[in-house]
Amino acid sequence: MVQGFLEKLCAELSIAPVPKLNEKKNYHFRFSAGTEIDLADLHPGVGMRANICLCPARKREDLFIYLMRANLLGQGTGGARIGLDEKEKSLTLSLGLPYEMNYHAFKEAFEEFVNHLVYWRDVVAKFETQ
Repeated sequence: MVQGFLEKLCAELSIAPVPKLNEKKNYHFRFSAGTEIDLADLHPGVGMRANICLCPARKREDLFIYLMRANLLGQGTGGARIGLDEKEKSLTLSLGLPYEMNYHAFKEAFEEFVNHLVYWRDVVAKFETQ
């Protein structure tokens, strides 16, 4: 399912090559410079994951409290979740859509995910400087 959706999305956006399933059983999609998203086929549904940025060392606890509020019921994340990667070095944004969907629903979810990713990159960058 994901492969077909990616083929159609890449054709619409004139992106080549279309990502292929890798050894981690996901599709590593280089959407734009600096924006890479891992997509997984959930059978049914789609999972999306991307790095927001490296986790800042300054004001870390304050940032975590702020991010937990955004995660509350997905209010500030469009239903996605902000977390840490396995090594606790990077902030990540993850979204699971474990249900059957058509291409239109996938494309809308993907666009919203990318918008939230860009938004949270900006917020964390500003949070560090304040």
